[in-house]
Order: sequence, then C-alpha cells, then structure tokens
Amino acid sequence: MEAPVPDWSGLPADILNSVFQLLECPDLLRSAAVCTFWQKAYSMFRRSGVCPSQQTPCLLYCTEAAGAKALGMYSLSERKSYSMPLPEPPISNWIGSSHGWIVTMDEKSDLMLLNPITGDKITLPPVTTMEHVKPIVNDDGVLEKYKMSFYDGELPRVEDTPYACPLDRDGDLVYLKAILSSDPSAGECTVMLIHQPYAQLSFAKVGDAHWNWLQMHSFYADCIHHDGCFYAMTAAGAIDVFDLNGSSVVHRRILPNLVRMLEKCYIVQAPWGDVLQIIKEESLDPEQPDGETYVTAYEVYKVDFVELKRVKMRGIGEYALFTGKSTTSCFSLKDHPGLMANHLYFTHDDHDELLSGKDDPRDIGVYDLENDTRTNLVDPEPWRTWFPPIWCTPNLAKAGFPDDNGEAQ
Repeated sequence: MEAPVPDWSGLPADILNSVFQLLECPDLLRSAAVCTFWQKAYSMFRRSGVCPSQQTPCLLYCTEAAGAKALGMYSLSERKSYSMPLPEPPISNWIGSSHGWIVTMDEKSDLMLLNPITGDKITLPPVTTMEHVKPIVNDDGVLEKYKMSFYDGELPRVEDTPYACPLDRDGDLVYLKAILSSDPSAGECTVMLIHQPYAQLSFAKVGDAHWNWLQMHSFYADCIHHDGCFYAMTAAGAIDVFDLNGSSVVHRRILPNLVRMLEKCYIVQAPWGDVLQIIKEESLDPEQPDGETYVTAYEVYKVDFVELKRVKMRGIGEYALFTGKSTTSCFSLKDHPGLMANHLYFTHDDHDELLSGKDDPRDIGVYDLENDTRTNLVDPEPWRTWFPPIWCTPNLAKAGFPDDNGEAQ
C-alpha cells in the first residue's frame, strides 16, 4: 500500500514563511500558484516586508523578441532563462546593479533606480545637475543637446574644448559605473557615480536635487561601499576612502598607487572580511598566428593596509566572484550552492569597446581561477549585444516611500 501524498497546503503559516525565506526568487514567485492557502501566505509574506536574503545572482539582458518591453533573466541557480516585463518609461541603458536594483538611463540620459522584480522606481537628479554637463536649448527654450566640459579638480584649471552631445548619447559617453551604499527599499541610500571626464566621482543621496562632484582625484576604475564609507580604487591600484556621513566630505588615501595603469581592475569586500583587488589583463594568444586574437586572464590580490601592499592569492576557495557594470561581489558557495567554487563570473564592461562596437559580440562567461580557463555562461547566447548584460541579485522587498502615483521616489 502506497504512503499517502503529503498535503503541503496544510502547513502552518509560520513554517511556510520559514520555507519562503529559503527560496530563490523564481521558486518564491511560483509558490503563489501552489494553492489558495499558499497564495494568501505568499501575499502576507510579501506585505510583511521580509525578503529572502540568500539570493543567487542572475544575468539580466535584452532580447530581439521582447524589444524594450521585457528583459531576459538567466538564473544561475536553475540554469534557466525567464522573461519579465519592464515598466514604462523605456530604458536605454544601465550602468550599475546593487542590492537588487539596477541603475538605468532614459532617452534624455537621466538616471533612475529600478527594481526589475517589483517594478519599483526611484528618480535620481537630472544629468544637467552634474558639474560637467549643461543644457543647450533652442530659441523656443526646448532642450536640444548637452554641453559636456572637460576638466578635473586641479588648479589652476585647464579646460579642453567642450563637446555638444545628443540627449540620448550623453549618458553613454558620461556614465561609467554606479554603486549604491545600501538597499533603497530600506530607506536612505547614496549613489556614487564614476563618470567622464577623466573617470571622476560624483554622488547623490536619494531625494537630492543635484549631483555632488568630488574633485579630489581622477581615473577611478571601481568602487564599493564598505564600513559606512565608499572605497574607490584608481586604475593604478590606489584606494581612496570617502566618508559622506558628516556635513562635509572626509577623504583619505589609504593605499598608494601600486602598479602601472591597468587595463581593468575591480575592488570587492570578501565575506571573510578582507578587501580584494581583481586585475583583468588581455594579451595576444600565442596559439593564434593572426596576431589579432586576445586571451583574458584574471588575478586576485588581498590588500594589506598595514604593509601598504597587495598579496597575490592562489585562489578564493569555496567562493565565487562577480565583475562587470554591477557592483563587484563575492558569494559563498555555502549559501549559494548553484555557483562554481573558485570561479569568476564576468560580463563585458570595457567602456570604449561597448561604445565603438555596439553590434560586436560580448565577452560574457565564467573564469576558472585555478586552471586559468574560461567557459561560456550559456550556449547559444540569448542576449542582444546592446545594451550589454548585467548581473543582478534579485530583491523582492518593496520600496516604502511612495509618491502620489504610487511609485517610489
């Protein structure tokens, strides 16, 4: 005699909530379709503001079939693709991803935070409030172009010839990367921009009317929020700390330039506490006689702030790294068993290459830090080349400060 089939619909609500907190985003969204009781429990769970914390990153991308109306989402935990609708207005690019929110750009190059799972949106200050961007209007007062100026914080100021840029092109040229201090769903959040000219920094808190220019240094390659401050790394390996919590900005250089100007580098805080630098280098493939084929290699270093040096690591053990336009991240396989240990997941984020070749294939895949080999993430690749795919860790928490239209502001 067969054992009776368990009646999962009879699970107590508190146990069911505990189960929900362990589910990956696709499974949690599907749980509402199990039965009426689960649907009610799922709705109560979402309204409670509790959000499953151990979410595995997904790859967001555009497809030819969906156009601007939907996004593709490739789940690393399930090795499966999904489609999700995009709220209006359409987005024309994205320049960052953190805490489940992507930093998007509209047709006038203004930035907005978007949670692609919940559809929540948060407006950011207009591009014309940045130090180096000013509006150009016609005789009727209609915005036609932007004027981009070229100077840094050094005095006396030396300014190159300004450039007039179309509205929808300005953001592609100006924005390099955006990093969030915290989850905007929870309230206060600061956005740090790495931008042109000269890879400088500007920041704005959610609700600010303008961007604030940090004119101390230039040529930043990456940035993270760590211990209440922003840690920004230059393309030569130096690390600057910016404390934005007081009435004025406090800046300290805690690591000097250590190397020559690098092709690409990243900074990340590891789950075990260390700050790591990741170096990406390209070199000609010796096995290809054409002299035009390049191979990519990654190296990981631990930063020693006492001895003011970097120490090369042989590997990262049971952890996985993520690089690209998204905030550089490190995940434990204990909490994310669907990932590969001692591997680096990367997306194409070379600014010049992306702009000069919007139709070129994108370099997206997984790098084995032990064997120095790479594999494609998925084959065939379902994404469009523009705009390039980006990592996003799903966040189902709803923003808690709606405007008059019911959207987060």
